[in-house]
Amino acid sequence: MSDSKPESIQDNSRRIAGVMITLLWLLVLGGGTWLAQGWLDARQAAKAPEWSSDDQGQPTLILKADRYGQFAVDGSANEQKIHFLIDTGASGISIPSSVAEQLNLSRGGAFEVRTANGTGRVFRTRLDKLSIGPFTQYNVTAHINPGMEGDTALLGMNFLRHYELLHRQGELTISSPGQALP
Repeated sequence: MSDSKPESIQDNSRRIAGVMITLLWLLVLGGGTWLAQGWLDARQAAKAPEWSSDDQGQPTLILKADRYGQFAVDGSANEQKIHFLIDTGASGISIPSSVAEQLNLSRGGAFEVRTANGTGRVFRTRLDKLSIGPFTQYNVTAHINPGMEGDTALLGMNFLRHYELLHRQGELTISSPGQALP
């Protein structure tokens, strides 16, 4: 008699080993994905805007800079959600054409603007209402910029000048005028 196992037992052992290795890899990949997603979620939460209010109920918004030193916030224009990049170097609000179409904005007169990318032609428009959190303004002048790509608008000083701004250690604090800043 031979000491070798019957072929059916060897085939079953190989099949079980294959299934076990596959399950091990699925666990490793699943666990790695779960850990990576947790890390990404924690990074995103750390960048989330912080809303608070002082003793008199005046609102304050604290934004954290991204890895490029920029500040972004979600807001609304004409009651529709819009993503803004805070641009204290811009005099106005610049909206990409694709976003302007979604907001159903009409193009007014054209004029030239000078940007970091050079000179461009934009079109006047007006927003009935513009908000970031509790900070709201009505009848706000903006412009539609056909040269801008993506779905992020620039929020410039014609909106921001109505608020106190404090830029310190990678944070931008926006609060009501006359309010004590942290």
